Amino acid sequence: MTNWKICTIGDLGMVIGGATPSTKAAENYDGGTIAWITPKDLAGFSGRFISYGERNITKQGLKSCSTKLMPKHTVLFSSRAPIGYIAIANRELCTNQGFKSVVPNDDTDYKFLYYLLKYNKNKIENLGSGTTFKEVSGSTMRGIKVSVPASIEEQRKIASILSLLDDKIEKNTEINKNLEQQIQELYKEWFITNREANWQRIPLSDIIFFQEGPGIRNWQYVEDGVKFINIRCINNGLIDTSTANKISLEEASGKYSHFMLEPYDIVMSCSGTLGRYAIVLPQNLPLCLNTSVIRFRPKQYKDDYSFVYGYMTSKEFLNQQITMANGSAQVNFGPTHLKKIEIVEPPVETRKKFNDLVFPLIETQISLRAENTRLVEIRDTLLPCLMSGEIDVSEVEI
Repeated sequence: MTNWKICTIGDLGMVIGGATPSTKAAENYDGGTIAWITPKDLAGFSGRFISYGERNITKQGLKSCSTKLMPKHTVLFSSRAPIGYIAIANRELCTNQGFKSVVPNDDTDYKFLYYLLKYNKNKIENLGSGTTFKEVSGSTMRGIKVSVPASIEEQRKIASILSLLDDKIEKNTEINKNLEQQIQELYKEWFITNREANWQRIPLSDIIFFQEGPGIRNWQYVEDGVKFINIRCINNGLIDTSTANKISLEEASGKYSHFMLEPYDIVMSCSGTLGRYAIVLPQNLPLCLNTSVIRFRPKQYKDDYSFVYGYMTSKEFLNQQITMANGSAQVNFGPTHLKKIEIVEPPVETRKKFNDLVFPLIETQISLRAENTRLVEIRDTLLPCLMSGEIDVSEVEI
């Protein structure tokens, strides 16, 4: 049996915070080559390894504040707004003050540390304090007690089991990104670059059905109810309903029945971060639409699916969203804007030929996303069993 020990996170590595160079000094950022990560960079981030954020800083920026350059394989853990984003540094980098990162000791496996923090995420979050928003301090982070295998070899065995699943998930995600690029290039070639001059412009609503959710309020949690989707459930082409709330079966089949999603609906965020989308898979159902999410589907022709998908996920549509969106606190883009959009209407036969070419690519994407959903479920089931020692890995060979 594996020998486990009780220790603190501070015993496993050095806990390091971050900082933000003054944004008023251009020399802190312009031409910078030092990767600088903020919690925003991990919003919607589904992989384990991160190399760059949205912005880099310069050596001057690094010297100007208390942020620290941390080595490759440091485990980043966001400590506020929100608590619990986790990633592994894939190169030297630094962070802003929204992290309490852990540089693992020589006797701590970095991948095991990543899964350990993932396993203890809720525990760490519950220890956060603050009136405006909860935050985990460095001293709190260092003092959190955890149980770990005493041997680094046993740590590596646990991490290797979970990594096999994450490796496959990340590979599938990379394939899907490539497929998405192919779809977008084909859409651009067929309907933008080689657009026929005689194609007419028609209202978007003539060819695409769209609908925003009702804004389900005063809901009550029911164990056997129907989940309803929000923008947090849309992540990298997948729908994650693990934290979704539920309404009763009676409400789902009654007052909200016309908001129930169907297989292969395209759902997209219309508030906050625009352009996040996913395809509704059969295994996601039953599922109800909620506010800040719009669903799309072809209105007249089943052979329009690839054309609709290509348009809804194109830069052309995203740019229209950004241009038309409004809202002081956050951007909003809804049915009112969609009703104003006109779209070029290619001939039905052209759209059918495009569908014949592209839909097999979309089907492959759907298949890989479905596989990823299953792999995530297996990983998340194994995680507590492995990290608690319930499953003995002492005889596992790696």
